[in-house]
Amino acid sequence: MKVNTTSNHSEAIFLSRWPRFFAVASCIFIGIFLLLPSSLLLSTLFTLFFSAFIYTGRCLWKPLGTWGGAANAITALRTLGILLLLFFQAELPPAAFFVVGILILIADGLDGYYARKYNTVSAFGDLFDKETDAFFVLAFCIILIKKELIGMWVVWPALLRYIFVLVLHTFRIQHIVLSYSFRRQFIGMWFMGTIMACFVLPRPVYTAGMIFATAMLAYSFMKDTFLMLKLKSDQG
Repeated sequence: MKVNTTSNHSEAIFLSRWPRFFAVASCIFIGIFLLLPSSLLLSTLFTLFFSAFIYTGRCLWKPLGTWGGAANAITALRTLGILLLLFFQAELPPAAFFVVGILILIADGLDGYYARKYNTVSAFGDLFDKETDAFFVLAFCIILIKKELIGMWVVWPALLRYIFVLVLHTFRIQHIVLSYSFRRQFIGMWFMGTIMACFVLPRPVYTAGMIFATAMLAYSFMKDTFLMLKLKSDQG
């Protein structure tokens, strides 16, 4: 059977470049936000960027079915929901962010379920899901700042995933794949849950929670970086 090497090569290039594109663009967009603190501008920039990502990757998701299959459609709805919350953050009360945020987190589990159910698991879908998760954290941290629920320092944990991607590229270890880690998944969900708690708990409680969750997240990223550097060293 003949293998479509051109298609495989294009997919590999797409999957290797876009995490870096997301990291660089997100850092630039946050820099713009710090100069011009407009969530409307920020949501517009991310809308254009996600649109470019989806359009550029159309050859990877179209074969999976209409709208890229049920899983990618759910991920796209999650992204759209986050963009709308960011766009309309000034008009919505904190309770609305808590309710919709919880629904988005529930949908985060559904896209994986439907990808396995309909056999539409794909590298594009995995990347789309990861970038949407990272955007969820970034957008909700920005909303917390705009709602004056927390200080500007929360921008740093919001950018940790993107900084991690750039560090991997700098040390040329982005191709190294780590095995599944419960620690990684648990801390990621813990951090997202802590963000949600900021909309309903007293300020002293959720501030302490965010500091603790940030420390856990930083530890997790540093540990993964160390493990990947060690694997690179062992491979020679």
